[in-house]
Amino acid sequence: MTTPKITGIVLAGGRSSRMGEDKSLMKLNGKSLVEYSIDALKPLCSKVIISSNNPNCEFTGCEVWPDELTDQAPIIGIYSCLKRSETELNIILSCDMPLISTSMIGFLVAKSSDYAITVPMHENGQIEPLCGIYKKSSLGILKEFIDNKNFRLNECIRSASHQFIAVDAQIPCNSPNLFLNINTPTDFGYLLSEE
Repeated sequence: MTTPKITGIVLAGGRSSRMGEDKSLMKLNGKSLVEYSIDALKPLCSKVIISSNNPNCEFTGCEVWPDELTDQAPIIGIYSCLKRSETELNIILSCDMPLISTSMIGFLVAKSSDYAITVPMHENGQIEPLCGIYKKSSLGILKEFIDNKNFRLNECIRSASHQFIAVDAQIPCNSPNLFLNINTPTDFGYLLSEE
């Protein structure tokens, strides 16, 4: 069911330096990684946009929103898109998590409550800052960090009104590799071998 109060934002503007090519356009079973992210978000969002300075993703039919600033960091893309978003609730999803499910994202949305930022946390304490719920009310703290040239997103989240949602074996929609990040050719090869 489409919820008119949520914007989906796919982060596809990274340099992909470790991959050696634009990973957002890499194909897995005939579908680009950016399309996996779009498909995961669509059932939950009234609008899905792509955060990128490269128009290569226009083939998806989604609007492509460039960064406001020249510094390259995920925090810049998130800030730039939140400023343009017309909804308080926004789902941020990196294009390099092709195994993430709509049900897991929906679980996070349902738990987002009154906090400005809600992100998953694994049992080992690692958080997933690029798969979370960011409200427009987080713009102030994001801008503060950017103005100070501090682009550490994890640090920014901990300074904001935030909550970490435990994603462990107790959650029915969780599964191994759900948050698998594709950063290198080795990662991509592993993903292909699992298919």
